[in-house]
Amino acid sequence: METIEKPFIIANTESICIDKLKDDHIIPVFSKDNTPLISQYQLIDSTAKVMNLLGFKYNDPQIRVSHPIMGRIPSARDKKALDLLDHEKTLYYERMMYLFQIPEIRSTVNNQELSLVFGGIKSYSWDNLGKDHRSQQHFKFFIGFQVWICSNLCVSTDGVVLDFRTNSVNLIEHQIKLLTETFNPEKQINWLKSLEGYRLSEDQFAHFIGRCRMYNHLPDKQGIPELSITDSQISNVVKGYYSDSTFSQNQGNISLWSLYNLLTEANKSSYIDGFLDRGVNAQQISNELIHGLESNQSWFL
Repeated sequence: METIEKPFIIANTESICIDKLKDDHIIPVFSKDNTPLISQYQLIDSTAKVMNLLGFKYNDPQIRVSHPIMGRIPSARDKKALDLLDHEKTLYYERMMYLFQIPEIRSTVNNQELSLVFGGIKSYSWDNLGKDHRSQQHFKFFIGFQVWICSNLCVSTDGVVLDFRTNSVNLIEHQIKLLTETFNPEKQINWLKSLEGYRLSEDQFAHFIGRCRMYNHLPDKQGIPELSITDSQISNVVKGYYSDSTFSQNQGNISLWSLYNLLTEANKSSYIDGFLDRGVNAQQISNELIHGLESNQSWFL
């Protein structure tokens, strides 16, 4: 199986190799005692160690970074930016997301191939750099499946840790191991396969989109399922409904598998720090639509 080349997130991110992350980037510190935070490279390396421990075979990590923090060494403080030499520049990226593909664990949904992936997110914006080394650092982790044809990530509430706090690499490795061992891949695949059995008519899809447009303006959201997908992303879902080469409608009808993929495709425009939360929300919305189709009782329909 060949490695996916399409990015799993776009937004304002760029691809980077792990060696560059390790060798060329400075590491932020807690300003009160100059203690380095757990680096983005350490996080990825810890994941690889756990994958090895559990016997997984994996491809090289895909890494996406955003929000560069640039600086310069003291001797170059008076130089113009255009005159800076490479060794005079300093750089780290505030936000980083990575994933390891585990191609030996795979399945097929509606003739589209999926493989297991594990990854995490680190944003230094979540941490209080004005404190000392005793401060908790924040991380997010996920395990789920990736759709090969579009590189969309399929994550669920059972396969994410959205707010893990620690200042210990050992505890990070323990959390990664725990999440991997407790995740049930068969359960998620069965859920993904079930989506193909549900369909929205053109009228139902239009009603769903209208409700999504209304959501952010509601004076009272009590009792209404959460919707974190943005208005611009909903517009992309509508565009995909008509023109996506794989997941568009068929004579007005669209399966929940296709709609779920339009939601996860639209989620690629999210910034790194909010990407995972919206990915989980795509699953929650899909479940709400299933409930609505089965019971005829859903605010979205």
